[in-house]
Amino acid sequence: MTPSPADRAFSMKSTSSCRLIAAYPGRNTYLYFESLFEFECAQYFWSRLDVVDVQTQYRVTYVDERGVQEHFFDLRVVFANGEVVLFACRPKDRDRSGDLDRTLKNIRNQTLRFHADRCEMLTEEAITEALVYRAREILRARKFRNTRNYTQLYKLLKEIGKPIRVFRLLEEFGEEGAGWNAMWNLIGDGLIEHLAPDDNSILTHTSWIRHVEYHA
Repeated sequence: MTPSPADRAFSMKSTSSCRLIAAYPGRNTYLYFESLFEFECAQYFWSRLDVVDVQTQYRVTYVDERGVQEHFFDLRVVFANGEVVLFACRPKDRDRSGDLDRTLKNIRNQTLRFHADRCEMLTEEAITEALVYRAREILRARKFRNTRNYTQLYKLLKEIGKPIRVFRLLEEFGEEGAGWNAMWNLIGDGLIEHLAPDDNSILTHTSWIRHVEYHA
């Protein structure tokens, strides 16, 4: 296993954040993360079918009143449609001074076109605990994907033909562990929808789900 490309290295020791190394799912590479939140953002993008590549520590230069500056974006994400987006991953209370916001504005105005289509700041308001949980479950389920269970569970859900609680669906399927794994693979592939009351709702055994072809 080899390290994924990055424009800088940093110490793995820190008194202010949880730094870690993680394998890139499905690849023989690993990435370094300066904080747990950066890693959670990466997991979110890894779980999306429209993402083809994620890179960490991408360098961009710009000019401000102090001269030429460097900024290292936490994530560089390439989407299947060819769009490239640079993300600065920060909890919302970490930029109270507005320094990061000013840096991103300078980059957009000066050099962004040489590196990406967009650059954005990601906070926990966008990458919620529910999204991180969903991403982790999808990534875990993909490692144990079983085509037979996947097909049978989706067929069962279509035969039921209406929204159903997760525990009821798993009871109908008959094997809870295999059914749970198949369900998350179907969610990851966009074939099952969690009928969540809001974006912060985590899917549980009492949640309502349906197949995406269902129409009320």
